[in-house]
Amino acid sequence: MSRLKIADLFANVPIDPETHLDASRVERYSRMLDDLPSVVVFDTPEGLLLADGYHRVAASRRLGLETVEAEVRCGSRHDALRYAARVGAAQRGLSPEEAVSYIERYAKDRRSSDD
Repeated sequence: MSRLKIADLFANVPIDPETHLDASRVERYSRMLDDLPSVVVFDTPEGLLLADGYHRVAASRRLGLETVEAEVRCGSRHDALRYAARVGAAQRGLSPEEAVSYIERYAKDRRSSDD
């Protein structure tokens, strides 16, 4: 496990982290942060990518913390997104394919709006 700076985790975020946060969940997590598992980060050629733990990171920020405990895995951006899709799918009762499809659509829409 490593302690990573929260600011470093948001340097290469593939999606807007605030878009998908549940405020009540962030509040709940801020009260029990020490009992939660570490966030999962992928060390990729593009930099660090937070793959699992956006609510835990938001709870940490809410408490004024500058670092979080992280499990760091080596891999590609694709590996990080696949991992995030699997975790998100399991949390929401979706198939991994449905989660990947959503992420791909979101990324495509975001690229189109940036043009």
